[in-house]
Amino acid sequence: MSDINYRILRFDELVVQPNRGEDVARAIKANGPPPSAQLLGVFQPLIGVSSNIVTVVTNWTGEPAPHCYENAATRSVRSRVFDTLARGQMPCTADGIYTHRWFVVAPDQVQALTALSAEAWRSSEADTGMRIAGFWNCRQPTADGAALVLMIVNYPSLTAWDESRYWKPKPEHQAQPNRDVWGGLFARRREILLDSWVTVHQLAKS
Repeated sequence: MSDINYRILRFDELVVQPNRGEDVARAIKANGPPPSAQLLGVFQPLIGVSSNIVTVVTNWTGEPAPHCYENAATRSVRSRVFDTLARGQMPCTADGIYTHRWFVVAPDQVQALTALSAEAWRSSEADTGMRIAGFWNCRQPTADGAALVLMIVNYPSLTAWDESRYWKPKPEHQAQPNRDVWGGLFARRREILLDSWVTVHQLAKS
């Protein structure tokens, strides 16, 4: 593992011309990361987000440079900056799906949200196909002044995502011996949430 410490994430959502998302995503992936940054992932939408949005996520050791997407197929860009809370050091390379899970909490609950999540991952990853890429806090609060936290997770499939829902019956073909541990931690996490939602993505093809 690299000893580089990525402390900041830039999350760019590109609205592209109709039916150009795959081309734009492939070109960005081929061009690689900006100078002094790591390309954590170029994501194309599967569920819950427009088919005309490409999401580009980059890691930075210092303050990110402004985005620079000069492409006739790109109509607009929404760029947000996040501070790293946990993990977030390795690029996303695995096959399968990636969920972008958003949590809204009171600002004084961010530390508790992070601690509960990190503790739950130790056992949930042992029991299920989930692999947590990282956890980040958006520098721009919500309109109500709440904190917005992003978690990116890889799963082998949508089935694997469904099998990791702690509030559903345990899958018959998985032992999940630690389910009460991580399920309890996720339940406690849910109690402090003001809101939450998820979108599903896949990595751009080469």
